[in-house]
Amino acid sequence: MVKIFKTINKLSNKQSLILVLSFGLLMRLIILIGYGGITHFPDSENYIDLAKEIYTLDFSNYEGRRTPGYPGLIALAQNNLTLVIAYQLILGLLSLWLLFMLTLNLSSKKIALITCLIFSCFYNIIYLEFAILTETLTHFLLLLSIWYINKCNLLELNKPIKHYLILGLILSLTYLTKPLFIYVPLGFFIYYVVKNFNFSSSFQIIKPLLTLLVCVSIYFGWNNFNQQKIGHFTNTQYFGINLAQTATPFFEKADNKDALIRDIVVKHRDSILKENPKALAMSVWFAQNELKSKTNLTDIELSFKLGEISKQLFKNYPLLYAKQVGISWFLFWGRPHLYVNSKNYNLPYLGAVTNKIWFLIMRYIVVVINALFILFSLFTLKSNIKYKHVILDQTLFIICIILAGSLGQALVAFGSNPRFCMPFFSLIIYVVVLNIFKFTSSKNKS
Repeated sequence: MVKIFKTINKLSNKQSLILVLSFGLLMRLIILIGYGGITHFPDSENYIDLAKEIYTLDFSNYEGRRTPGYPGLIALAQNNLTLVIAYQLILGLLSLWLLFMLTLNLSSKKIALITCLIFSCFYNIIYLEFAILTETLTHFLLLLSIWYINKCNLLELNKPIKHYLILGLILSLTYLTKPLFIYVPLGFFIYYVVKNFNFSSSFQIIKPLLTLLVCVSIYFGWNNFNQQKIGHFTNTQYFGINLAQTATPFFEKADNKDALIRDIVVKHRDSILKENPKALAMSVWFAQNELKSKTNLTDIELSFKLGEISKQLFKNYPLLYAKQVGISWFLFWGRPHLYVNSKNYNLPYLGAVTNKIWFLIMRYIVVVINALFILFSLFTLKSNIKYKHVILDQTLFIICIILAGSLGQALVAFGSNPRFCMPFFSLIIYVVVLNIFKFTSSKNKS
């Protein structure tokens, strides 16, 4: 281990970056040769359908199922899914470059190199680059936004206003790709104000406020588009169903005026609890066909109605809602899946080996890394409060953004979807590696 660190220290920044990108490219080439297929999931068709509508500018059949960020990438590829995968592989390598440059600026060459090499070993991330899902683009845009904040020192005073407008556009693209990430510009604004506010420079808050206003404008613009097309001011028509997933464990408490919908959801929930308790969060999806048949509601009307019922349940039973948020937050950090289709393997032995390593070792390492991140984050926050010397640096900003994202996800969606955590995972690794080095360094000094 000592020899490895000595070798790392001898490498220049450029050599370290070449090593990172070469290793990332090698991993992708291995999977491209051995797997190489395009992986479809139930969500994929919604993205493809919206991409076709964007490409033709024909929204006559638009149903508001997805935001336009990722479908825009598919439309950019002229709906050629092979080209989409090529774009995603490139975005994966660009994300590695961003991660290296960001962590190099925040810490050291050694930490940047180790962070990137560890991240590249998690081939579940690379398999997602072969899937028609949002995670690769979301991860890239999140890294791009934080790298841009770091590159232009946008958490400091007296920076050119144009950079805040550019950041607003990047964060707006992130929101349009993954609606949850609308919280990031708000988090940036709050962090900036807490870090820098004083009466003599109060006018400076106009700059991060511009970032927030750009994103809010895009948010209202998109939601107004949905208001015109599907009759509801919402990110997607699925928002009501997402809320119903969170309310599912106590849906039997819904008002009698909603007895028909309540009883159908509870029936399916109880059936799933007997047969497959792990699928509890999917109860409302399994109930969807019967709900539409019995209520004569469209998909859009049903989702909106479920959302209304769920919001009332949250209001009437805040402790039960808080309990579900806690469970969802815990599941956010759980064991991730390997998103592959076994039929896509060109080299079956590669599939057998990677699957076995993943299910026996790698997915548990992810849980350990996530657990260490939570511990280090709590320690960092506690230390700042205990010593009354809060260091509002960019690493703490990253920690706050990740923790806020985990809580935001838990507030609006219940389930063990392991993709929720993926866009944050490279930054989680960075925080863990950084703190391990700090810990070992302090031990050596003592």
